[in-house]
Amino acid sequence: MTKKKRKVRLLAAIAALAALGLLYVLVSRADWNGEEDDTAAEEIEALSISPAEISEAVITSSYGTLRLNYDGETWTSPDAPSMELNQDALSNLWNRLNPLSAVRDLGEAPEDLSVYSLADPAITIRITRDDGTEITVSIGSTASDGNVYVMTSESDHIYTCDSYLATAFTCQLSDFEVIAEEEEPDTTDSAD
Repeated sequence: MTKKKRKVRLLAAIAALAALGLLYVLVSRADWNGEEDDTAAEEIEALSISPAEISEAVITSSYGTLRLNYDGETWTSPDAPSMELNQDALSNLWNRLNPLSAVRDLGEAPEDLSVYSLADPAITIRITRDDGTEITVSIGSTASDGNVYVMTSESDHIYTCDSYLATAFTCQLSDFEVIAEEEEPDTTDSAD
C-alpha cells in the first residue's frame, strides 16, 4: 500500500468518525416526544400580590416619595386628591408584582446587604394590604448580568430581577396624571 492510499484511508476514517460524532450529538439533543427540555430554567416567584389586595402603597425612589391609595376600583394620591390618575397605567405597574418573577435566587441574604445596595436601596416599595399587613420590596444595584438585586419582606433570600422592574418603579405622581386632550379647532370653511 502506498503512502497516498494510506493517507486517503486515514482521512476517510477521520471523516466517518466526525460524521458519527455529529450524528450522536443531533440524536442526543432531539426532542422525540415533543416535550420541553427539563433543563430549561423554571420561573422563580419572588413575590405575588394582587393589586386587588393593596389598600395603600408608598414608592420611594430618586424622584422622591409617591403615595397611593386604592379602594378596590380607583387609585388616588393623598398628596393630590383631586388629580385624575391613569388607572390602567397604575394597574399595569402593580401587576408587575403579581407575580414578581426573578431571574435568579441567590439564596439567603448575608448580614451585610450593602454588597447588593440593599442596605440603602435605590427603590423601596412599601405596600399595605387590605388586612393591614405590610410588604416591603427593596430594589438595589445592578448585577453584572444587567438585572437588579431585589429583596422582599416575605423572604430572606436575595433575587435578581429584570432591570425593567427598577425602571417601572422609578416614577413620580405626574407620570400617572391623566392629561386632558385639547380640542382641535374646527378648520372646516363655513363659507362653502
